[in-house]
Amino acid sequence: MHRSAIVFAIAVMMVVPEAMVYAQSRATYSACETLAQQRGSGPGPSTRSHNQFMRDCLAGTIPFAAARAPAPAPEAQVQSFEKCEALSEQRGSGAEGATGSRSHRSFMSQCMAGKIR
Repeated sequence: MHRSAIVFAIAVMMVVPEAMVYAQSRATYSACETLAQQRGSGPGPSTRSHNQFMRDCLAGTIPFAAARAPAPAPEAQVQSFEKCEALSEQRGSGAEGATGSRSHRSFMSQCMAGKIR
Protein backbone atom coordinates (compact mmCIF):
# COMPACT_ATOMS: atom_id res chain seq x y z
CA MET A 1 0.00 0.00 0.00
CA HIS A 2 2.76 2.43 0.98
CA ARG A 3 4.76 1.57 -2.13
CA SER A 4 1.80 2.17 -4.44
CA ALA A 5 1.23 5.60 -2.87
CA ILE A 6 4.84 6.57 -3.60
CA VAL A 7 4.55 5.35 -7.21
CA PHE A 8 1.29 7.26 -7.62
CA ALA A 9 2.82 10.46 -6.20
CA ILE A 10 5.79 10.19 -8.58
CA ALA A 11 3.47 9.59 -11.53
CA VAL A 12 1.42 12.67 -10.65
CA MET A 13 4.54 14.82 -10.34
CA MET A 14 5.64 13.70 -13.80
CA VAL A 15 2.24 14.27 -15.45
CA VAL A 16 1.39 17.71 -13.98
CA PRO A 17 4.24 19.68 -15.62
CA GLU A 18 3.57 17.94 -18.94
CA ALA A 19 -0.10 18.82 -18.69
CA MET A 20 0.81 22.47 -18.15
CA VAL A 21 3.07 22.43 -21.21
CA TYR A 22 0.38 20.66 -23.22
CA ALA A 23 -2.21 23.24 -22.19
CA GLN A 24 0.18 26.03 -23.18
CA SER A 25 0.80 24.45 -26.58
CA ARG A 26 -2.94 24.21 -27.20
CA ALA A 27 -3.31 27.98 -27.19
CA THR A 28 -6.14 29.11 -29.40
CA TYR A 29 -5.84 31.83 -31.98
CA SER A 30 -8.30 34.06 -30.12
CA ALA A 31 -6.41 33.63 -26.82
CA CYS A 32 -3.14 34.57 -28.53
CA GLU A 33 -4.80 37.53 -30.26
CA THR A 34 -6.10 38.81 -26.92
CA LEU A 35 -2.68 38.32 -25.33
CA ALA A 36 -1.04 40.19 -28.22
CA GLN A 37 -3.31 43.18 -27.69
CA GLN A 38 -2.71 43.14 -23.93
CA ARG A 39 1.06 43.15 -24.44
CA GLY A 40 1.05 45.85 -27.11
CA SER A 41 1.86 43.55 -30.02
CA GLY A 42 -1.54 43.80 -31.63
CA PRO A 43 -2.06 44.39 -35.33
CA GLY A 44 -1.02 47.83 -36.40
CA PRO A 45 0.82 49.64 -39.18
CA SER A 46 3.53 46.96 -39.20
CA THR A 47 2.29 43.41 -38.93
CA ARG A 48 5.70 41.72 -38.87
CA SER A 49 6.07 41.81 -35.07
CA HIS A 50 2.43 40.83 -34.60
CA ASN A 51 2.81 37.83 -36.92
CA GLN A 52 5.95 36.74 -35.10
CA PHE A 53 4.19 37.10 -31.73
CA MET A 54 1.27 35.02 -32.98
CA ARG A 55 3.59 32.28 -34.31
CA ASP A 56 5.45 32.15 -30.99
CA CYS A 57 2.24 32.15 -28.98
CA LEU A 58 0.62 29.38 -31.01
CA ALA A 59 3.84 27.37 -30.72
CA GLY A 60 3.60 27.69 -26.92
CA THR A 61 6.78 29.68 -26.33
CA ILE A 62 5.06 32.74 -24.86
CA PRO A 63 3.69 32.26 -21.33
CA PHE A 64 0.13 33.34 -20.63
CA ALA A 65 0.96 34.26 -17.03
CA ALA A 66 0.97 38.00 -16.55
CA ALA A 67 4.47 39.37 -16.40
CA ARG A 68 5.19 41.83 -13.63
CA ALA A 69 5.34 45.33 -15.02
CA PRO A 70 8.46 47.30 -14.12
CA ALA A 71 8.00 50.24 -11.81
CA PRO A 72 7.86 53.55 -13.65
CA ALA A 73 10.93 55.72 -13.37
CA PRO A 74 10.51 58.85 -11.27
CA GLU A 75 9.93 61.94 -13.34
CA ALA A 76 12.72 64.46 -13.54
CA GLN A 77 11.93 67.71 -11.81
CA VAL A 78 12.77 70.41 -14.31
CA GLN A 79 14.22 73.55 -12.71
CA SER A 80 13.91 77.14 -13.82
CA PHE A 81 16.98 78.92 -15.20
CA GLU A 82 17.14 81.24 -12.19
CA LYS A 83 16.96 78.37 -9.72
CA CYS A 84 19.73 76.49 -11.57
CA GLU A 85 21.86 79.64 -11.68
CA ALA A 86 21.46 80.05 -7.92
CA LEU A 87 22.35 76.38 -7.36
CA SER A 88 25.45 76.73 -9.52
CA GLU A 89 26.60 79.70 -7.42
CA GLN A 90 25.95 77.78 -4.20
CA ARG A 91 27.88 74.73 -5.38
CA GLY A 92 30.84 76.62 -6.78
CA SER A 93 30.08 76.15 -10.45
CA GLY A 94 29.04 79.73 -11.14
CA ALA A 95 29.66 81.48 -14.45
CA GLU A 96 32.36 83.64 -12.87
CA GLY A 97 33.83 80.80 -10.76
CA ALA A 98 37.33 79.45 -10.97
CA THR A 99 36.09 76.15 -12.45
CA GLY A 100 35.51 77.66 -15.88
CA SER A 101 32.59 78.14 -18.17
CA ARG A 102 32.60 74.53 -19.46
CA SER A 103 31.70 73.11 -16.06
CA HIS A 104 29.12 75.87 -15.59
CA ARG A 105 27.44 75.03 -18.92
CA SER A 106 27.48 71.34 -18.04
CA PHE A 107 25.99 72.03 -14.61
CA MET A 108 23.29 74.26 -16.10
CA SER A 109 22.28 71.75 -18.78
CA GLN A 110 22.08 68.95 -16.23
CA CYS A 111 20.14 71.12 -13.82
CA MET A 112 17.69 72.28 -16.49
CA ALA A 113 17.13 68.63 -17.49
CA GLY A 114 16.21 67.84 -13.88
CA LYS A 115 19.24 65.67 -13.14
CA ILE A 116 20.50 67.99 -10.36
CA ARG A 117 18.36 69.12 -7.48
